[in-house]
Formats: sequence, C-alpha cells, structure tokens
Amino acid sequence: MTTINSQEDFLRVLSENPEWRAAVRAQILGDELLQLPAKFDVFVGEQRDFNARLTASIEELSTSTKELKEFNREQKDINERLARSMDRIAHDIGLLRGWFARPNAADFAPVFAYEMGMTWVRTLGRNKLGSMAHDGISDGLSRDSLRSFINADVIIEATQSDASTCYIAVEASYTADHRDADRALRNAGYMMRFTGLPAHPCIVSVRNDRELAPGTPQGNVFWYPIPDQFWEPE
Repeated sequence: MTTINSQEDFLRVLSENPEWRAAVRAQILGDELLQLPAKFDVFVGEQRDFNARLTASIEELSTSTKELKEFNREQKDINERLARSMDRIAHDIGLLRGWFARPNAADFAPVFAYEMGMTWVRTLGRNKLGSMAHDGISDGLSRDSLRSFINADVIIEATQSDASTCYIAVEASYTADHRDADRALRNAGYMMRFTGLPAHPCIVSVRNDRELAPGTPQGNVFWYPIPDQFWEPE
C-alpha cells in the first residue's frame, strides 16, 4: 500500500501512476477545460480556413481593383476622344453655318441698307475690293488685314437720306462675336480711308455671344438679327 506523508510523496505517486495523474487532472480541471485543447485545435483549423478565404478574397478584390483602374483609364481615353470628336463636330457645324451665312447675306443687302435708313445702290465685287486693297498696300497697311478686307462678307454702296453716297461693311455669322464686330469696324474704317466717304459697320447673325450686348454691339455696330426660320430647310 502506498503511503503519502508529504507533497513530494503525492507528486511522486502521480508521476509513477499515470491513471492517478489522469484522475486528479479530471477532478481539478473538469470536462470543459479538458476538452479545451481539442476545441482550440478545431478553432485553429477553422481560423486557418477563414484566413485562407480572406486572403483569396483580398487577392480577388485587388485583381478587381486593378481591372477597375484599367477600365477607368480606358474609359477616360474614350471620353477624351469623344470630347475631341464633339469639339471637331461643333467646329465643323460652326464653319458650315458660317459658310451658309456669308453667301446668303449678299441677297439681303438691300434689306440691311433699308433697316439702317439707307438705300442700297450696289454690292461691291471682289475685283473692286482687291483694287482698293492694292492701293492700300502703298499706304503701309498690313497684307493680312487687307486680304481679310478683300474677303469681307458684304460691302454695300448705298445712299443716305440726303442722297449722299456711303458704304456699309457687313460681317455675317450664325453666332456673332467680337471678332465679327471688329472686322466690320475695321472694314468700315478701310472704306472711309479708301473713298473718303462715310462707312458704317454692320453684323448679321441669328444671335450674338455673351461678349456682345444683344441689342448694342461694340463700337455702335449695327446688328441685323436673322430669324431662326431662315436657317431651317424648306
């Protein structure tokens, strides 16, 4: 029979008798604590599976993010190309409208003169304007500005209320801006310089941009508004 007189005896007996040691462990720890290592091993396994799935999800998200960034870059390129195309289309439409406005403005020359309180006499041709510009070169005027003068939309010879001769320098555009007014003013100035007679600037448009007041364009340039219906096809 084993005799236990001290703590050392007790520990020695437990060391020599595994079944006693197991019984004491069970008595002290209880079932829940005894099952803890096994449960912890299960938890570790589940955590490893979760971590693996989380890592896969993060990698998938990273791939999706890269694909989204690539898509955004491609979409940005598409948008930029589309914007350039729209700008070209808007520019071409503007040129087309301007091209349509200029030759048709000559047909309305008597109307412009009438609206300005004058009587139309004739519309000057390019030959006449070219001859004036040729004389202007000797006066030291810029060839570029004289070239633009020759290409003026319409130059009208008219008579004023006192039957005296004058001229009207017309610039036509769908949407008039300060450049149209500037050209009309410049061309009127050239006509006065070349002829010594009064000349009046005029712009013809459906509308004016924000730089020109709706009813009073810069420099007292007369504005003849063309209704939108004029531009619509029959």
